[in-house]
Amino acid sequence: DATKYEKFWPAAVHIVGKDILRFHAVYWPAMLMAADLPLPKRLFAHGWWTKEGQKISKSLGNVIDPVDLVDKYGVDQTRFFLMSEVVFGRDGDFSDHNMVLKVNAHLANEIGNLCQRTLSMAFKNCNKAIPESIGDLTEEDQTLLSIAQSLREQTAQHIAHQSIYRYIQEMIELIVATNKYIDEQAPWALRKTDPARADTVLYVVLEVLRYAAILYQPVIPSASNNILDQLTVPDNERTFSHLTDEFRLKFGTPLPSKPQGVFPRLE
Repeated sequence: DATKYEKFWPAAVHIVGKDILRFHAVYWPAMLMAADLPLPKRLFAHGWWTKEGQKISKSLGNVIDPVDLVDKYGVDQTRFFLMSEVVFGRDGDFSDHNMVLKVNAHLANEIGNLCQRTLSMAFKNCNKAIPESIGDLTEEDQTLLSIAQSLREQTAQHIAHQSIYRYIQEMIELIVATNKYIDEQAPWALRKTDPARADTVLYVVLEVLRYAAILYQPVIPSASNNILDQLTVPDNERTFSHLTDEFRLKFGTPLPSKPQGVFPRLE
């Protein structure tokens, strides 16, 4: 099919298993050159997975069925673990224990809890809406927003080099910084002494969550869109091109419903 050939070849990245690297790095390019066909632009060899330190094999009876993982833990949770547990290109080890720990720590406890408590405060204290106005931004506000705004370029560089692990680490670090920010700013206490400042803090966190949810879509698409739904972000404003101030959350926009948890804890 000439149309598909024009669209898909040469491959931007030819991904192969490390055990067949010689064939794809030496023999396959030689065949393409002999046929006067263009070579893949890049070649990337991925590693192998082991299970609890053992090679995965039918004889050992320790084969991991990804469908079973999805049924047990969820699609987004499985995607997150497999892409964040190991540096892409190296070998990785799977264990149910590590999966539960990692998903609970970074998804349920960090971004999930941050999303639910911030939206719940806005729902309760801001007339069930995004704050209607904010005050002047402090240095702390601007620093956190700058971190979020810089991630589009940084994560693009990671993806260009198949550094999926680093992509996710950037996202984890953003959420950790945001949790630290809200704990230090304590909008629940500001509500009693400086309501306008409390609204500003909530708005900053909600806007950072907008950035995080859009950037997290390639990794945890369902949960990311759940968060964007709860933030009232329109369906047509969820691409990386919308990571600008022009598309920031609109003041006073009603929240769709009482906030719901995004990531249940795994047991």
